[in-house]
Amino acid sequence: MFKKRLSLDNLHIRPEEVYRQMGYGDKMPDERTAAEVKRLLTAASQIAVPRYCYMVLEGRLENDVLRMGEREFRLGHIIERQLAGATHFAVFVATAGTEYEEWRKRDNLLESFIADALGSVAVERCADEMEKDLQASIDKLGWKRTNRFSPGYCEWATDEQRMLVPLLGNPNPCRVRLNESALMWPVKSVSGIIGLGENVSYHDYACRLCQLTHCFRRH
Repeated sequence: MFKKRLSLDNLHIRPEEVYRQMGYGDKMPDERTAAEVKRLLTAASQIAVPRYCYMVLEGRLENDVLRMGEREFRLGHIIERQLAGATHFAVFVATAGTEYEEWRKRDNLLESFIADALGSVAVERCADEMEKDLQASIDKLGWKRTNRFSPGYCEWATDEQRMLVPLLGNPNPCRVRLNESALMWPVKSVSGIIGLGENVSYHDYACRLCQLTHCFRRH
């Protein structure tokens, strides 16, 4: 298993990304909110320790099901099509970190809202950094990669994280654990897979094909 610790500074998060996550789109928030975002971003950089880990495993796709060893994951047709041609799969976990999880708990509503948005940006950027390292490693093999997909995306049930996360060989990889509902703690964490091989293609997320209306990638 490959694993790495980062700092928030390594993720190069811009205030505009946090504004967008907060729902401002391409517009600027009021001066007070913008100042709070910048202040909390600076404060969080002294606390947060984002982490990621991944492991590459062989797998086989057939009839919307991914088989890796003795485990079967019912991905659904949309994800299977995006992973077409993959012979290996990177199983990963990325997180904004336990330190950030404790720091983001706040009584002030505005601070809490900003900290939540910042955490969402941080974990996605952490996963982006994971993909960069993964790409560097597969370049040596002449492989390509697909986009990354997580339980809860499209037809892939969230509770299949119970089978996915242990594939990393640790019940709490990157200090992430699952609760009784198969949700992750720290909350600002993500798990998933990336298809690898000589004959795969990278495609943007096919939101127009997915029926999951509350997915964050639609915003």
